[in-house]
Amino acid sequence: MSILKYLDLIIPSEWNKVRLATIANIIDPEPSHRAPALADGEGFPYIGIRDVNNDGTVNTVTARPIKEESLIEQEKRFKIDDGDLIFCRVATLGNPKIIKIDKRVALSATLALIKPKREKVNNIFLLYLLDSDYIKLQTELYSTGSTRKSLGMETIRKFEVLVPPLDIQNAIAEYLFEKMTVLDNIIEGKKRSIELLEQQRQSIITEAVTKGLNPNVKMKDSGVEWIGEIPEHWNVTKIKYNTYVKGRIGWQGLKSDEFVDEGPYLVTGTDFKNGYVEWSTCYHISEERYNEAPPIQLKENDLLITKDGTIGKLAIVKDMPSKAILNSGVFVTRPVNEKYLSEYMYWLLSSNVFDKYISLMETGSTIKHLYQETFVNFSYPLPSLKEQEEIVKCLNMKINDIDNIAHLVKEQILKLKEYRQSLIYEAVTGKIDVREMELD
Repeated sequence: MSILKYLDLIIPSEWNKVRLATIANIIDPEPSHRAPALADGEGFPYIGIRDVNNDGTVNTVTARPIKEESLIEQEKRFKIDDGDLIFCRVATLGNPKIIKIDKRVALSATLALIKPKREKVNNIFLLYLLDSDYIKLQTELYSTGSTRKSLGMETIRKFEVLVPPLDIQNAIAEYLFEKMTVLDNIIEGKKRSIELLEQQRQSIITEAVTKGLNPNVKMKDSGVEWIGEIPEHWNVTKIKYNTYVKGRIGWQGLKSDEFVDEGPYLVTGTDFKNGYVEWSTCYHISEERYNEAPPIQLKENDLLITKDGTIGKLAIVKDMPSKAILNSGVFVTRPVNEKYLSEYMYWLLSSNVFDKYISLMETGSTIKHLYQETFVNFSYPLPSLKEQEEIVKCLNMKINDIDNIAHLVKEQILKLKEYRQSLIYEAVTGKIDVREMELD
């Protein structure tokens, strides 16, 4: 199938439609498709797409180290030259980059090395072409695999590409480089704004749940490393003294094919959205399965926290449409003696106080898991219920304002990225003649 016809595109008469292999050599770094053995200590970087920065430089800190003999095997078969490109062909498809090498590195089996034939193609033009929706459509159409998408080397070699004469390629490359530099700088600036908003958000939350709302209150040392000073009239307690905590241990052999269209809701961490349970995304189970585990059946205003993978993701149970129960990977918590509000605990567990505690407890561990014993021994500051209500009301208002601003900035980033892709697509398919465009 011709992608040109599929998109109903008409290209300028001097442009040609060819296969990618016509204008570039496509090299498979690891024909065996097996990753080499890792070095015990220092080795040579074995880089995947995530180990290459947007500017093409290699992040050797994140790259896995391999033995020199494995690197030599690659060096016998090919050499990475200045201006060569990499293209991810497994999982995160595409994401092409012009790679900049200042040391010996090996390429992951998940990459394709693309060596432009300089007499036929400008490598910067090729970069934008490979990053365009024209190629992205082909990756979607021709990739295989349901959960982990991949592209075969021959598929990549057969990608349909549109190639204008070199002078037009040069003009397109110059035009897009200038435009993308401006757009990328704007996008990065907005990303930094979101980071600053997140820092401000965390600062406000942590200040409120450790210092309260009265700036003139007398303080005392809490005696807890991750808390610091708290108002003199506040107490320090532990989760286990005031909280019901349960998590699912196993699932009595429940399989995904037992999920049903109707019945009690099965809540997983992926169903958490903006601090609440997104009921529309939950799976359902039978009444029989629901009744097997009363300790983790949910109630209105329960606070849920993830304990595996992304630790500490939170959701308050509100507006339960029917019966609901926990899936694995989540704790259900609820106050047992009216010492605190679930909404206050939500903000407390969202604060840097809890983050510091988790960091201290997991020092040296590579397994991301929140053990119940660790969780219930979390010491935290506890004001009166009246102050908790005031703190919750204040944080709801302030954090909502910050989140709204962050949402607007994220929408701006999304629109800028859409414009970026549109500009690339129109330039590399000849829909606009960049020679008639003025650079700012």
